[in-house]
Amino acid sequence: MRRVIWQRITRKKCQRQLQLIELLQKECYCVSELAAKIKVSSKTILRDLRELQQKNYVIKKKLWQINWPQQRTYERLYRKIILSDPYFQLFQQYLWQCGSKNTNYSQVKKLNQLLLEWNLSVNLQTGSLMGEKAVIIHLQIRYLRDFYPCNEAEIYQQVQEYHRFSSSNFLEKELFPNTKRLETFIKKFELLDLVASYFFLDYTRYHYQICSTFYLDHQRYQTNLYQEVSQALTIVEQVVDWEIQLTKTIFRTKLFELFLGIYQGLPLTISYYPLKEMKVAEIFCLLSKKMKQRLPILRNCRVDELAVVMHTIFSASHWSVLALNPELKSSLLIQERYQAFLPFSEGK
Repeated sequence: MRRVIWQRITRKKCQRQLQLIELLQKECYCVSELAAKIKVSSKTILRDLRELQQKNYVIKKKLWQINWPQQRTYERLYRKIILSDPYFQLFQQYLWQCGSKNTNYSQVKKLNQLLLEWNLSVNLQTGSLMGEKAVIIHLQIRYLRDFYPCNEAEIYQQVQEYHRFSSSNFLEKELFPNTKRLETFIKKFELLDLVASYFFLDYTRYHYQICSTFYLDHQRYQTNLYQEVSQALTIVEQVVDWEIQLTKTIFRTKLFELFLGIYQGLPLTISYYPLKEMKVAEIFCLLSKKMKQRLPILRNCRVDELAVVMHTIFSASHWSVLALNPELKSSLLIQERYQAFLPFSEGK
């Protein structure tokens, strides 16, 4: 779920409760089982469950479960919990430049600690966030995608209106070798040139075919970005034997999307927020070290974070291929070849 990044801007209690409903959406549990899975005491879990019970989010029969008659979908329940968190509420205010100057300083200090991972901080004088414009625009777009029923045109129009009177620099022109593609996008959504480049890169993230075509533009013009993706792919292929060409194609497109984000100035943790319990195979750590050593574009990336990203896009490519190859024999072959790279639990 892409919304997992918002859990970063919440209290630990909220993060636990989000973990609880994630577990309970699949099956029912007793308190001790939930405590073992989340790795906290049974008293803490019981306290969280009772709080969720008071809000009609969960109920207890023989075991604890989500109160489905009161909560129509898991998505809505997730939004309710995260939107009620005080740190997230404070983040909302500063994201849209309406933070109060009279805010509790201890909360602002804690929020700043959480925002540091995204290279952002709170500006008490203006009531807004400070940091790379690209990061703030990206978060605003994702916020609208995740918490409001807006279509893409409405999202872009709202964020554009917000930045209408601010100074937003157009992203590097080298990122857009085929200018006609960007012009078509601008015309389709009736956008201003000021922020259109940011929106176009967002658009590519949510449309695989657009991203793949955009990669071919870079390949045709032999851009620096294309050269860097090719170098990274060469390093990966030293240890990976693609079972079919489709896997390589999907992985290459996702790698291109990753590098686009880095060029844009997005921290890795915005797109690939690592879960604490996530286990990364050693091969991805080795790959990440080699890539960082050889590719200047990765100079600001931490090796451990890059390893999580490589694991994530490798795994996503793997499961995409499995979904497109339902025939048993080919699926088993794909599983066998990936076994060395993915934790056993992922195959369940």
